[in-house]
Amino acid sequence: MKTVALPSGERVPAFGMGTWNMGDERAGRAEELATLRLGLDLGATLIDTAEMYGDGRSEELVGEAIAGRRNEVFLVSKVLPENASRDGTLAACERSLKRLKTDRIDLYLLHWRGSVPLAETMQAFAALQRAGKIRHYGVSNLDLSDMRELSQAPGGAAVAANQLLYNLTRRGIEWDLLPWLRERRIPVMAYSPI
Repeated sequence: MKTVALPSGERVPAFGMGTWNMGDERAGRAEELATLRLGLDLGATLIDTAEMYGDGRSEELVGEAIAGRRNEVFLVSKVLPENASRDGTLAACERSLKRLKTDRIDLYLLHWRGSVPLAETMQAFAALQRAGKIRHYGVSNLDLSDMRELSQAPGGAAVAANQLLYNLTRRGIEWDLLPWLRERRIPVMAYSPI
C-alpha cells in the first residue's frame, strides 16, 4: 500500500475507507461491517469517520469493525464546529472514543470552520494530544484564508492534514490552497475522490 508522510514523519496509508452515510440504516449494518472488515483484510487500514455521521452510529460501527484489530488501523475522526470550544472538543473526543471503543484517535480533525476561534480548538487538540487521547490533529474543509489564520494560532503549525473535497470535477484547491499546503508539507486528505 502506498503511504504518505505526515509532517511528523510518520507514514500513513494513502488510501483509506470513508464511513460517511454508514451506520445510518440498521438493515445494512451486517453488510457495512463485512465491507469494513474486508477492506482491512485487503490492506485499507485507514478508516475515516466523524461524530456527525449517523449521529455517532458510524463511529459505533467502526468500533465494532476494528474490535481486536485496533493496532492495525490508522483511525481518523472529526469534531463538529458547534462542539469545537475547548471544553466541547474535550467532551466530544471522549464521546467518540467511547463509541469507537478505543483509547486513542490517530488523527482528530475539526470538521469545518465554525464560530469558535481556531486558537481555542487548537488548545483543546493540544490538551488531548498531551493526554494521549489523540496522536495527531488537523482540519477539514478549511480554505486558504482559514489555513493562513490557523498557521498563526498557537498549535496551528502542528496541523497534520487538511481533509478536502477533491476529485476530477472538484479541483478548485489546485489554484491556491494546494500549493500553500505543499509548501508547508501539510498533506491533503481527499474525500469523495471518485
